[in-house]
Amino acid sequence: MNKLFLSTLVIGALSVAAAADANAWTRSATTNGPRGTSSVYATGGCANGSCSRNVTRTGPQGNTYTRTGTVSR
Repeated sequence: MNKLFLSTLVIGALSVAAAADANAWTRSATTNGPRGTSSVYATGGCANGSCSRNVTRTGPQGNTYTRTGTVSR
């Protein structure tokens, strides 16, 4: 009985972890302009009724701007 319960618990935890990874994303881009190169890198994902994202932008002068956000139901 205990082995069955433990197996079910482990399978359930792995299923939740796989679902969370399936909703993750990343984006990146680089652009060249007259003042130099700018880049943006963004990540995000959703799990358990909450979604979050992180965005980092780097300007041609090397200045970095980071923005994060989370939304929940």
